[in-house]
Parts: sequence; structure tokens; C-alpha cells
Amino acid sequence: LDIMSMSQFLMMLGGIMGPVAEAGAEMRVQWFRYLITRFEPTDIPQAQMVGFMQSMFAQQMLRNHVLKSTAISDASIKKQTLYEVERGEFVRATYDRAIESLNAANAEIVELIHGVWGRK
Repeated sequence: LDIMSMSQFLMMLGGIMGPVAEAGAEMRVQWFRYLITRFEPTDIPQAQMVGFMQSMFAQQMLRNHVLKSTAISDASIKKQTLYEVERGEFVRATYDRAIESLNAANAEIVELIHGVWGRK
């Protein structure tokens, strides 16, 4: 978890949105969620931090997390996403766990987008 990076991003976002709103643009953020990435469920300090964040930001956090995975790291070395690489290039169980976590998080995001668009 990179809490400092998240904090810096939110400060930057606030710094951008403030002047845009002051210039007269209508700012309507209908949803904003935190996505936990590079998550290792067996890492106790990480799990505790995620639990703390869920207690503080329950409505703003996605339910699904993206796991830390060598499959994701190896795909990024090739400048590809896990969706672009061949499953056979990895240990199948590792690939399957990683793609399952990506699919769950992405499905949740698509659901939020469809909700804003008025689709279900």
C-alpha cells in the first residue's frame, strides 16, 4: 500500500479541481473509490491497514482488491497488461489468481460506470 502516493494524488486532484470550479466549470463527481492494488492478503500489516481504511472510508472503497502478483509484474516488464499476455507463459495458478482479482475489480468499476450512465 502506498498511502503517501494516494495522499499526493488527492492533493494534486484538489489542486486541479479547485481552479477549474473557480473558472465556472460545473464539478459533479458522482462516485469516487479507492482501489487497493498490489495487495498481499497474508501480509498482516497490509491487512490491518486495509481494515483501517475500510473502517474510515467504507463507502469510498472498492470491495475487490488487485493482488500483488508476479504474473502482473512480468506482464508489465513486457509492457503489456495481464489481459494481453498468453496464460501459458505463466504458472497457471498464479495467472488465474491474478486475472481473477483484476476481473473482480474491473467488474466493480464497470458496475459503477453503468450506474452513473443509468444502465444496470
